[in-house]
Amino acid sequence: MPRRRRRQKVTSALAIVRAARAAAKNALDSLREEIRGTTAKLAKLIAEERSFKTELFGGGAPAGRRRGRQAPRGPKRRRRGRRKGAPKAERFFQKLGNAFTLEDVRKLAGKRAGISLAQWSRAKRIRKAGKGYQKVAA
Repeated sequence: MPRRRRRQKVTSALAIVRAARAAAKNALDSLREEIRGTTAKLAKLIAEERSFKTELFGGGAPAGRRRGRQAPRGPKRRRRGRRKGAPKAERFFQKLGNAFTLEDVRKLAGKRAGISLAQWSRAKRIRKAGKGYQKVAA
């Protein structure tokens, strides 16, 4: 028995692109249709939720009371911007004696003591001496 040969379709590249575009268009149309249906269902559910809320909890806030933040009353005050860096380091430095310890600086500067010490040592205003620090004569 002789084998039959299948006829191969000869299609151009343009025909393939047209077919792909048509398939993509159909897919997009079906997606849009599904989105429309889902949106309609969602709108119904939202309306149902609102009706349940009003039935369960009443109809919102009374007329005299409003939600949210109140408007500020009176003249508006300007806030000072936050300082960056080691604040008041010069004032701390002037209050210290010629020889001082880390505890002395902590009493004056609090949490900023380490920052002030680093700033002063970089500026060559203090040096390490024994158990503490010493001011360097300028």
